[in-house]
Parts: sequence; C-alpha cells; structure tokens
Amino acid sequence: MSYNMFCSTEIAFGTKKELLSLLASLNQNIVLILSKSAAVRWELDEFIRTLKCEAEAQGLGFTWLSSKVSNPTPHDVVAALEQIGSQAVEAIVAVGGGSAIDLAKAISAFIDMRNRATVESIIDSIDNGSYVSNCFTDIIAVPTTAGTGSEVTQWATIWDKDQGVKYSIDAPGLQPRLALIVPELTVSLPPAISLSTGLDAVCQAIEAYWSKHTNPLVQEIAFRAIELIVANLRAAVDQPENLKARELLCVASVLAGLAFAKTRTTACHSISYPLSMFFDVPHGFAVALTIDAVSKVNEGRYPNDKRLMAAFDGYGGIGRWIDEVCSGLVTMRLSSFGVSQCDLGRIVKHAFTTGRMDNNPVNLTRHDVHRILESVL
Repeated sequence: MSYNMFCSTEIAFGTKKELLSLLASLNQNIVLILSKSAAVRWELDEFIRTLKCEAEAQGLGFTWLSSKVSNPTPHDVVAALEQIGSQAVEAIVAVGGGSAIDLAKAISAFIDMRNRATVESIIDSIDNGSYVSNCFTDIIAVPTTAGTGSEVTQWATIWDKDQGVKYSIDAPGLQPRLALIVPELTVSLPPAISLSTGLDAVCQAIEAYWSKHTNPLVQEIAFRAIELIVANLRAAVDQPENLKARELLCVASVLAGLAFAKTRTTACHSISYPLSMFFDVPHGFAVALTIDAVSKVNEGRYPNDKRLMAAFDGYGGIGRWIDEVCSGLVTMRLSSFGVSQCDLGRIVKHAFTTGRMDNNPVNLTRHDVHRILESVL
C-alpha cells in the first residue's frame, strides 16, 4: 500500500534578513530564479553578486536566472536549461510569484534533459509523462505574492500560447522541500497584483471546499483561509504597508495551497484557462469571474455548503463581496477584459480541462458553461 503525505514541504515564516542568511548559508550548487527588477526593488542585486563571487571562490556553481518570466512557456524552460548548462545543481531557489515557482518546478523536472532539451522534447516529455521518472532537484520556494499556493503543491503550469495549449507537470518530487514565507516581500506589490493573487487564493480555498475530493479536514483549512482573505484583502490593497494584513494573507495563501493540494481545483479554474490564454486575463481575476455563478450551480451538492456561503453573508454573497473588494480597481465582468459575446463559444471549447472540470461537484455541460459566462459578460 502506498501513502500520500498531507504535505512534505517544510513551511517557515521569516524576514528578508533571514532569507538572505539562508541563501548565504546554503553551500550548495544552486540556481537562483529572481527577476532583475525584483532584485533591484528589494535591494538584493549587490548581495546576489557577492553570493556568486563566494560560490566561485568555493568551487560551487551559481546561476542567476534574472529574466522576468510570466506564465512560463516551453521556450522559457529550454532557455533556462541552456543558461544552466552543465553546471551541477543541488537546489533551485525560486523567489517570486507563481510563475517563478512554476519555472523552478519545470527546471527540476527536465534538468536531466538540459543537454538535449528542445521545445519539442519538452512537450513530448509532458505528453508521455516520461519526466515523472526523472531525478528531481530540490526546490526552495520563496513566494512574493499571497495567492498561488505553488509553494506547497506538486504541480506547475506551462503555457504554449502559439498552439493555444496549457500543459501541466505533476509529480510528488516537484513539491518544494522548503517554503519560506516572507510577508515583507509582498509590501511592494501593485494593488492589482495584490488583489488578483488574493482572489486566486480565495477561489482555491472555495474550490477545495466543494471539490469532489474534499474532506472535513480540507474544509476546515479552506474555511480558515477564506475567513482570513475576506477580512484582510482590501486592507492590504488600500494600505500596502500594513504588514499584519500582509502576514495574514500569506497565512491564508499557504492554507489555501494546502487545501487544494489535496483536492485540486474545479470548474472555475478550468474555465479560467482560456480566459488567460486568449485574452490575457490575470489568473486570479480569470478564476474569480465565475466563482459566484458556479457557487450557485453547486449549491446543495456538497457537504456543509451553507457554512461556506455564510462566510460571505455580511456582503450579500460571494459576487457582491468580489465587487466590493475590487471596487475602484477593476470591474469584474468579461467585457471589461475585452471579451465579447462572439468569443464565448471559443472559451467554452477550451474550458474543459481534465482533472479540473470533472472535479466539480456538479457535472457541467457546454451549455452550462456558456450560460455561466453569459451571466458575467
């Protein structure tokens, strides 16, 4: 009999000073994923150059992947592997949002292919699952947004916009060994990103709560995440330097990640993928656009549904809370993101991702999804 641990990631909260101390003490061959712009913003560029010099003095490999990557593609993965080259790699440190951590997972999955990696070979390995037997490299995840939960999950998303395809890599060895949560790194986030990632986390928690694979423990974890986000998201948006609100959102993000790591997400995430793929809707907004409509379809079809809905009673429901928390920043309607009635058919066609749509407590048809999209047009 095989056993699946609830979470194999060590989770620690720390400060920027403690992050720098960790990096300085690794004494390993490492790859650092951190965009140049973020390094400047957090005044880390000089520290990183010192790290590189010290590694070279000790005969250790150090590669800094400093290009900003948003929604990594197979091309990004190949470019990263080429930059690493033949260097020995013992740990990959990803400091950034979900995209940085996704790239770290992709590097870990395909590191054995680096001398022969092409876009085609990466896609073939994903399609046939051959990467699952690879020897994975340890990942240290330092999320700088409070939302993706990628720091405690075993999967990552690779986007191929040329072909209009979203790929997932998924293996227990891709779960980070350490998640270091540094709330002060989230203080400099623009309001829209704070909002989008917070909405992503609350949707992860809601979908974990009602997933076909939920259980009482998952529901307790997910519900606490929802409570924290509902109470603190707008405060963090309006008061960026409110470190207490930032810390509580980071806690909520980890809790949501732990919850949906056990259940995976459902219809809202599945519908979100073509919205991000074809219309560049930021992921958190893309998911949140349909969460209220899907909640009404799912009502009464999963355990403890009234308790979940009660978390939003003070606002008049999920949809009204979303409108309130987004007020003055973004209008949560498809049309505000450039989607029109004639686009709905294309979205519906690409909205059925296996393992997400069929994880919803109610089995949705194409007609159902079209109707849901029309309700938020």
